[in-house]
Parts: sequence; structure tokens; C-alpha cells
Amino acid sequence: MNYSNIKKIKFTISVSPALSKFNMNILSNDNILEKLMGVAGRIYDINFTCNIPPFEVDAHGVNLSEIENKIHLKQMAALQGKTNIQVTPVFNNIFVPNTYEKLNEFVENFKPLYDLGIRSVSIPHVLWMKIGLFQKNFPDVKIKNTVLRKVRSGQDFWNHAEAGYHYINLDQEVVRNRKALKEIYSAQIKFKEETGKHIVTSIITGEGCLGSCPLKDEHYLHTMTHHDTKNPVKNTEIFRYPQYFSCLSTTDPLINSPMFLGMPPHRDDLDEICSYFDIIKLAGRRAFQSFSDCINIIESITDGQDEFAFPPSDIIKFLHENPEKYQASLTRWRKVVKSCRFQCWQCNVCTDLIGNYMSDADCYS
Repeated sequence: MNYSNIKKIKFTISVSPALSKFNMNILSNDNILEKLMGVAGRIYDINFTCNIPPFEVDAHGVNLSEIENKIHLKQMAALQGKTNIQVTPVFNNIFVPNTYEKLNEFVENFKPLYDLGIRSVSIPHVLWMKIGLFQKNFPDVKIKNTVLRKVRSGQDFWNHAEAGYHYINLDQEVVRNRKALKEIYSAQIKFKEETGKHIVTSIITGEGCLGSCPLKDEHYLHTMTHHDTKNPVKNTEIFRYPQYFSCLSTTDPLINSPMFLGMPPHRDDLDEICSYFDIIKLAGRRAFQSFSDCINIIESITDGQDEFAFPPSDIIKFLHENPEKYQASLTRWRKVVKSCRFQCWQCNVCTDLIGNYMSDADCYS
């Protein structure tokens, strides 16, 4: 098959600061650079962690010492120079007060990044965009929003586009909301017709959370406000170190996989939704190996023709390999989750898959 929608997609990838710790210069390794340049045409930009006032705590619990921050920033700027791939520091702490004073502090502290050649940045506050101080000081810098702002409708998209964002992260849940995807796409087209500006849209692949997790919003608040957030030993961030009340605290997280946030694994399903947005954002600022993983995923999606674009969970893989017993259940699941909006209270399509999987003694022994 052609998979024309997948072929037009670009990717935002992420780099863990672990690659810059101790000044190891891994990002300048010839083999790494060669592998990266092999997919450079499909990469929109590379996200990286950066701590500058007033953003000294990261929404995902990625924290750096002062020296680590300086090394990582310089190495990312060097990577941009060597590859001509845009790099983007991520400032996503929505609990930093959106006052004029904090905005002015951010502008002053961004100047050294600008001098290093940084021309893309994430800014979490729409109010700051409307004030316009950052844009006045740095008119050639492209600005991204944060996925934490939950862009889920055409109006949400329009509000962010009108505020001046160049790149809009859509909420992960829209992957299972076909009506919302179509609406946002229509708003994107109309905005371009009226302004001449194409504002790119992006959806993150997923981070292992349940789509209906009651703590999905609060774990960011917990991460960014806990008194031990910056202490790697005592960090109690919900996502990274699941407590007993977390959606990841089950004794076997595998059984939750059909209900996780994320892109559809089947290539046909992925190609269908890729007609509604521009960029797939690959997660990975936590893990050392995530940089290579991102590159491998791009290669697999770009060049692959097999059934799955993304590696399926063990449950989906098992059911797919046993079509005589489970084809009907798997087909039903693929159809329902296109528009289920993670309304799990009224649906059992995912739990049916889990039940089928667990009922096979050979598989779940």
C-alpha cells in the first residue's frame, strides 16, 4: 500500500540530558550523527530539557544541575549546527505564574540561548503570547505550545493560533476522537485561508498513561510542586515512581495496554488519522536510549510495509497472531477506539481483549 498520509508526516524527537552528562559528547559521535542524518528529512525538530528562570522545574520531572544544564544546552546548539535540524528547549511548567514580571525574567534569560542560535522554543502561557513581549524581542523564533494546555477542539486550536503559536500540540486524547480531529483540521485550513499561515499540529505518541486515568492532570502538578521534585533520590513524581494509587501501580501493567494513550499500532489505522495533523511527537526526554529509539521508530514507520507501524503490545500481538479465535474482537476494538474518547465507564471493548488474552493459559502463564 502507499500509506500517503504517513509519508507526509514529520517527527519531533526528544533527547535525554543523560547523553550530555559528564561532558561525554555522545551527540557528536560520528555513528550517531550518521544515523540521525539518515532520517533528517523527516525530523521537524528535536526537543531537549533546559532549565532557566523562571522555568527551573520541568513538567516531566527531568531536572539538571547548573553545570549539566550548560553542557546540554551547548551540545544541543552544536548538534543543530552540525545537522541543520532545529532544536527546541522545552519550557512546559504551567504552574509558573503568568505575570508580566515572570515573562520579563524569561525574556532576559532566553537571550543567551538566542545568542547560541536557538530559534525555536515552547512557551506554556497563552497570556504571554498575547502580551507579545517575547515576540517583540525575538521576532524570528518559532513558538510551540505545551500539550498540557489540552487543545481538543477547533476553537482550542483557533485560540492558540490566533495568539501567535507556530506549532500546536494537540491533546493526546484526540487520537480516539475522530470528530475532534476533523474539526481541528478544518480550523487549521480556515485559519490558513484567512491569514496565509499554516500552523502545524502535533500529537505525542503516548507515555504509558491510561487514557481515563484520574491522575493524568494532577501528576504534573505533583511533579512540579513537590518539595523533593529536584532531589533525584527523594523524587516522588507519580509517573516515574508510581505509588500505590497511580494508574501504573497495577501488578501487571501489561493488562492495561489497550486503554493506554497512544497512536494506533496498526499501519492502516495510523495512516487514516495522519491525514488530520502534521507531526508525530516521539516521547523520550527521560531515557538514555530514547534518542536511538526515536530514530529507529522513524525508520520503521517511514520504510515499513508490515501490519504494524508501532510495535504492538503483547495483547494486541497475541490476538493478531490468533485470528481464528480473536479476529472479531480485535476488529471490533480497532473500530470502537477510533471515537471512544476513553469513555471507559460505558464500554468494555478493551476489557474484552484483556479477558480473551488472560483466558489463554499458554499466553498468560
